Amino acid sequence: MSYLQIKEAFDYFIIKIIAMSYYENQQCIEACMECAAACNHCAMECTKEENIQMMAKCIQSDMACAVACNAAGQLITFESSAVEEMCALCAKLCDECAEECARHEHLDHCKRCAIICRHCAEECRKMTTKELSFI
Repeated sequence: MSYLQIKEAFDYFIIKIIAMSYYENQQCIEACMECAAACNHCAMECTKEENIQMMAKCIQSDMACAVACNAAGQLITFESSAVEEMCALCAKLCDECAEECARHEHLDHCKRCAIICRHCAEECRKMTTKELSFI
């Protein structure tokens, strides 16, 4: 076997491993990205409410959750050694955001955000309990 054939086989193997770990964790990555988008939308819609002071904690929770979700999704994709810790933090912030949004369930954007945050928290918790193949 030539050097070039060995290199091609190695490159193929590495790409296959990366693709496998991405697809293995795809549900959590997608849940994180969906949650970040929902939280950003919710925060934006909260700024349009009549009593914005009443929505301040919701906006803050939305923003913190969106940042954590984006970071978790990226770290999973990058196969970072910090995935478990980031997913644990993300689940915590998603739970807090869902709880805050649930206080405003009369608003459609808050109701939807709470549902999506709960789902993302579940997916992130799975990442903290399973053996991650890339770590």
